[in-house]
Amino acid sequence: RDNQPSEYLKHFLNSQISLFDDCSWMIWRKSVSSTEKSNGENSNADKKILLQKNIGSVEDLLEEFDCQWKTYVKHSYITSQQSSYIKMIKDQADEHETIVVHMDFAENHTLLAQNEIMQAHWTNQQATLFTVHIKTAKEKHHSLIIISDYLAHDVEFVHTAQSIISDYVQSIYPTVKRLNYVSDGAPQHFKNIKSILNLTYHQVDFGIPASWSFSATAHGKGAVDGIGAAVKYWTTRRVLSGTTSDAILTPEDLYKFTQSDSLMNVFYMDQKRIKNHCEKYQLLNRWNRDSPEGWINQIRSQHQFDPVGIKKGQMYTHLNITNYTNRFLN
Repeated sequence: RDNQPSEYLKHFLNSQISLFDDCSWMIWRKSVSSTEKSNGENSNADKKILLQKNIGSVEDLLEEFDCQWKTYVKHSYITSQQSSYIKMIKDQADEHETIVVHMDFAENHTLLAQNEIMQAHWTNQQATLFTVHIKTAKEKHHSLIIISDYLAHDVEFVHTAQSIISDYVQSIYPTVKRLNYVSDGAPQHFKNIKSILNLTYHQVDFGIPASWSFSATAHGKGAVDGIGAAVKYWTTRRVLSGTTSDAILTPEDLYKFTQSDSLMNVFYMDQKRIKNHCEKYQLLNRWNRDSPEGWINQIRSQHQFDPVGIKKGQMYTHLNITNYTNRFLN
């Protein structure tokens, strides 16, 4: 109890403010609908995080600090440890040993046209931008971007992208022994059972073993974000400074433009390629056959996955950074 922030704040405030004084504060919190209040039911619509104004006493505010403190300290520790670990593996990247691959989805890019009519605002096409930063040595790196007309950010897309990344890396660095992916923990396409199952098949699928390091929640920013921003800037500047004939109307047009005007490595991955890739590796059968419910316990709390075979590997949490003893086994 003595380590709670309220005790420190009470001492700091001393007699300047009474604990019974009125005050107000803003806090981000899940909304509670009238339906949920009345019957206890919950839905996705009720899970929105909203900025809310609270009114109460100074003592109520101090209690709020105490309630949030444990969560904050845990999150701060995870953030610090994962940031240090990811920096370490990037500093230790070696083209003959382990190459670090930081990857992420940029927000889908809307394909605009100069002087477009009003109705076009509601019908603009979009393109998916998947950004990749490859670290092969302390001062050596590669920037990749994969452009696609496949707008879903899912495991199918990621596995297909990993095939492109693996082929690219091995074509330039044939002696590399392992890839170490780095990403945020987005559950839709990165940190989920399907992706980790695919990771255990990585050597079988692509001819090279791989590990996966996840950043702390909401702390996955890196060079990949700059890659996506640069491509969007170049594209928008081209469209807005040109005529209607200079418009970039499709994801394939965006690929051709980026490929001609960019120093980074650009790839195009259409819907057909993703479909053919999933069929080639029989991903749906793999997931249905090999990933039973609860295969990995508390996957959201894990931050490093190191496969040692099909459906076998080691993982660690923020509480066990160096001792890889937790196993995900069938």
